[in-house]
Amino acid sequence: MENTECIKAVVFDIDGTLYDYRTGQVLPSSIDVAKKMKADGYLIIVATGRTKVMLCREITECIAPDYYILSNGALIVDKNNLRIFAKTFSRKDTQLLVDLTGQYNGAMVLKYDDKNCIYYDYDAGCRLWNVGPGMDVQNTYLDYDRKTHKKRLPVGISIYGNTQLNSCIRTYFPTDLFHDGHGFDVMRCGVHKMAALNLLLKKLRLHARNIIAFGDSENDLEMISHAGIGVAMGNASETLKKAANYIAPCSWEDGIARTLYTLKLTKLK
Repeated sequence: MENTECIKAVVFDIDGTLYDYRTGQVLPSSIDVAKKMKADGYLIIVATGRTKVMLCREITECIAPDYYILSNGALIVDKNNLRIFAKTFSRKDTQLLVDLTGQYNGAMVLKYDDKNCIYYDYDAGCRLWNVGPGMDVQNTYLDYDRKTHKKRLPVGISIYGNTQLNSCIRTYFPTDLFHDGHGFDVMRCGVHKMAALNLLLKKLRLHARNIIAFGDSENDLEMISHAGIGVAMGNASETLKKAANYIAPCSWEDGIARTLYTLKLTKLK
């Protein structure tokens, strides 16, 4: 049994962890246990590649996290949308990605704290992040002229395209491939979820040993490796499972709730 006495905060990845691809929803058991943990005095933090306007109401309103780590650690906001930290892409790197995406007939989502801007193909851009019911779609729009990035640099960039486009971009940047095999996040050295968590934890006067973190993908690796208790979902990558202290059941098997009950961080009613 893992030592849970010093745990003060619970950190959830979203896609493949809180959000279950098979059912297309956040499981009721995950919502219930997160609300119970919050009522018991634990801080609730989500850490995701999404921006806040890409989150469904089950997360923003039902779970109602205390803090949000967004765009893979490039942005931190609190529950009142107060910005704590932001790291935008450079103008040079953004333009390079815009040009490469157009050259290989892809679609691009420029992510900001208050909106999402799509270049080239609106439908593909929406598919990239499952933008749909329950999300703030009025803040997702297509820029036909592709000028938004010249006025305001994004905190995150996601791209939808073929393997050739992904391979080309990987010569310049690391990428985190999505479950569908076509979409990916453009990553940056030194910008990841754990780096943002360290900034937030310092502000909260906490340490990595004070968190239990749940994840399923490569962009969760640093977070799972350094958390006091790092939990890989049963549907996680093998790399993440090797780095974790604990392997939970799959997201669609009530993995979050069952793990928190098993570790006795909260109790069944």
